[in-house]
Amino acid sequence: MPARIQDAIVSAGRAHVGRLKAAFWSTFSLNLLLLTVLSANVRQAPAAVNNPTDANLLAREVIENEIEAEINDHSLWSYRELTKRKGDDLLLEYCQTKYGTIHRLLALDGHPLDARQRQAEDQRIQKLIRSPDALLAAQKKESADAQEERRFLQLFPQAFRYQEEQRQGDLVKLRFTPNPDFHPSRFEQHVLHALEGTMVLDVKQQRLVSINGRLTTEVKFWGGLLGHLDAGGTFSVTLENVAPGDWELKSLHVEMDGKALFFKTITVREQDTYSGYTPVAPDTTLGQAAERLRQDSHSWAGLAG
Repeated sequence: MPARIQDAIVSAGRAHVGRLKAAFWSTFSLNLLLLTVLSANVRQAPAAVNNPTDANLLAREVIENEIEAEINDHSLWSYRELTKRKGDDLLLEYCQTKYGTIHRLLALDGHPLDARQRQAEDQRIQKLIRSPDALLAAQKKESADAQEERRFLQLFPQAFRYQEEQRQGDLVKLRFTPNPDFHPSRFEQHVLHALEGTMVLDVKQQRLVSINGRLTTEVKFWGGLLGHLDAGGTFSVTLENVAPGDWELKSLHVEMDGKALFFKTITVREQDTYSGYTPVAPDTTLGQAAERLRQDSHSWAGLAG
């Protein structure tokens, strides 16, 4: 399997450790902000949101409930991701377990893997399963990231001002703009100060349906010495209801440019689509997850062929 494909597989796995809830809060992990917000659960909304104060209160409830939901959510899923990365279209399948998440490449540029490529995937996954230290390290990092995400998410009511823009049936669109009274204390928080956009809430089901945003100004880290993000960068996220009380990521589109340390170019062009959410039993082992992915790979290759 070409090295570029192997790199893309590893990169995809790192990007989706855990609950697909990363954040987009630094020059090097911009996705943290997006995926943290996109799983927000809304408490019972007021009957109407007719002024900025009410919209700000509703947004605050979203954040508070998301933090609570993040702590209490222990559901496990198997799902597929169609992603465009580094010039390749990859179809991957993930299986979450309480021991960690594993993933498998199903197709490349619309074509199922051949027998040699499937064997390479078997070997890669088995090597991972036999590496308890690596899995333990990944779980510890996931736990630390989750704590950082929650701390970061608590800033949202302070960082933005919200105003109702549209209401149609059970759907309410809120526009968010930077709060001029918010003063970032850490360099990654400066991203918040340059964002504006909209979020759509389903107030009946109490869920976030979508969020769209853009960088209105250039974001400089440490006065530009650590790098910057160009103005005009955009992101778009949508969710779907996959089970009663559980909404998961449906799509993620990111268009960002900038410079990192030593003038390294940052180009984030991501188009990810998620589908096929299926519950995973809480007692599923890594070996069982690997076998599930292997069988699905052969089944998918047979159907595609």
